[in-house]
Amino acid sequence: MGCRVNQFETDLILKMGLDSGLHTTDSVDDADIIIINTCSVTQESERQARKLIRRLGRDHPKARLVVTGCYAQRSPETFYNQPNVALVVGNQDKKRLWHLWDQNTLPKPCDHPLTEPAEPGNSDAGGIAAYGPILDHSENRARTPLQIQDGCDRHCTYCLIPQVRGPSVSIHPDRIMAQAERYLQAGSRELVLLGIDIGSFGRDLSPPWTLAQMVKALLPLCQTGRLRLSSVDPMDLDDEMMALFAPGSPLCPHLHLSIQSGDDLIRKRMGRQGSRQELLMRINQLRRINPHMVFGADLIAGFPTESDEAFANTHSLIAEGGISLLHVFPYSQRPNTPAARFPSHSLVPEPIVKQRASILRQAGQEQFNLRLKSRLLYPADVLVEKVDGAWVQGTSEDYYSVRFINTLADIHGAMRRVDLTEFDPTQEMFLGVVPQVSTDLSTGSVDKW
Repeated sequence: MGCRVNQFETDLILKMGLDSGLHTTDSVDDADIIIINTCSVTQESERQARKLIRRLGRDHPKARLVVTGCYAQRSPETFYNQPNVALVVGNQDKKRLWHLWDQNTLPKPCDHPLTEPAEPGNSDAGGIAAYGPILDHSENRARTPLQIQDGCDRHCTYCLIPQVRGPSVSIHPDRIMAQAERYLQAGSRELVLLGIDIGSFGRDLSPPWTLAQMVKALLPLCQTGRLRLSSVDPMDLDDEMMALFAPGSPLCPHLHLSIQSGDDLIRKRMGRQGSRQELLMRINQLRRINPHMVFGADLIAGFPTESDEAFANTHSLIAEGGISLLHVFPYSQRPNTPAARFPSHSLVPEPIVKQRASILRQAGQEQFNLRLKSRLLYPADVLVEKVDGAWVQGTSEDYYSVRFINTLADIHGAMRRVDLTEFDPTQEMFLGVVPQVSTDLSTGSVDKW
């Protein structure tokens, strides 16, 4: 459940289980063990986790449930008495999950182990991504997540992720390179670098690294594929990093920015770095480097003390920055965070929060519609992820879904240059055609536009 970091860590849990002699099932009905990797970023994500675990316990009474992830770290007692829950494992113990399972083999009662987030400098710091096995490439994935960092040092006032993930810990560059090489040699065509706060990558290493250094090291491996960054704080994008987005680079011209608010006072109260003007300066600089850059963003509507003027500053930032792919979150009060202690009179009434969230989404849709018109003017490099009879579907370098007729018998993982013809709002994807003279972009015989 939740973010792509959880997805990557779930793959590691699965791999370690297979290495210990277990095997997967084709149907959950046949499972002896079901692992739920939970999310705790919002109240809604926690509600969904509780609902799922109750349903699994009810519908699969012979299976034993293992609950892990951020919700298990934050509130393990929530799951102790749930039907069929055999083990509750915090984030820092994911790397020992199968060892803990062996220790608590039913019918012996389990101890529901839990660890607190590791302290900085602790040799055991870092989660499963720093200690687990090197993963094999999954044949059903053309785009492959690659975790480079875990944890967060920011302590934003609305967020409990540092409490459940611990401090920022960078995966060693040698391990990242080894995992990238394994994926690419086995057929992956796009690596997606991810973490809880990838902009902080390398600061804890000795000697220190930067995100730009890590990307530079990976780019030569991606000459027959491409590299993409996941969510990043724009204030962590220095000149060296931004220059890597130049046209022709294997680095995709797409960024999802962790912005949260476009108002300076609200950003300060959130604990966010950088001003509204500094955010726009980076967005504009990136667009000068590569005019085809596409930006998404996380925004929070209705943070405590958000006035009409403050909201207007966030609203106008969307158009000024040309941000077309939004994730809008109505403010969700999280336990044990500084914002949860704000006085009640500072809270924005729920109907206004919902209204503001709707307005932000509409503004994002307007930018998306504007972007569609210009996007039809040049071709897309589409990575094929789904083959459905005569049609194929995939993702463009700038993160749009594209569907086209499979005239060249493309298979999963092919990279094809496609002329975009229209946008289908019902399917939320572009439609396109492959030029009569075409070749898979892995041959390197097609120049970048």
